[in-house]
Amino acid sequence: YGSFLIGMLSGLMPCGPLQIVELYALGTGSALFGALSMFCFAMGTVPLLFTLGTLHSTLLKKYTHSILKISAILVIFLGLVMIGRGLALSGIVTFGFENTVAADTGISHVAGNIQTVVTSIKSERYPTIVVQQGIPVRWIIKADSKNLNGCNQAITIPKLKIVKKLRVGENLIEFTPHKIGDIIYTCWMGMIKSQITVVVDIAKVKFKRK
Repeated sequence: YGSFLIGMLSGLMPCGPLQIVELYALGTGSALFGALSMFCFAMGTVPLLFTLGTLHSTLLKKYTHSILKISAILVIFLGLVMIGRGLALSGIVTFGFENTVAADTGISHVAGNIQTVVTSIKSERYPTIVVQQGIPVRWIIKADSKNLNGCNQAITIPKLKIVKKLRVGENLIEFTPHKIGDIIYTCWMGMIKSQITVVVDIAKVKFKRK
């Protein structure tokens, strides 16, 4: 019964896909539909877990040493990934800014005493935005039902103490960047992350689109 018990306890593991399904189940507002959605998710994982269990028992005796090495490397890799996500959720920058920017990078437009930047959200990533120091920012985020999902629907900017739940349509975030540098922003789970780059004078910075 050991394997069965471990399998049942795995339902408490805080992995991203499981959390999304749990949130969906809660969002149904129905005990029946919530239980049904969790049951379908569990049944979907059975073939993979069964296959891994079979391979483990078959190969364990023959390749124990190699499996232990691979497992150790995998644990270290996952640990580094989780550290990166933790740093992102803490607002610590883990990558730098270059003048070569992605095609969807939002560069603010300064008009008088305010600057505006408009971006569109993608299902799997957030765009970088570039703003000027000391001028209030109006950041308009456009979201459609096709790209908005359970993972990216809430943006958190730890350094600015901003948490914004996105809805279909235009979403507004307002702040004033006081310090030059990079400000990390992520989804609520820390899985999707990007940055807000603050420069002295945006008119003097030349950008190259990738």
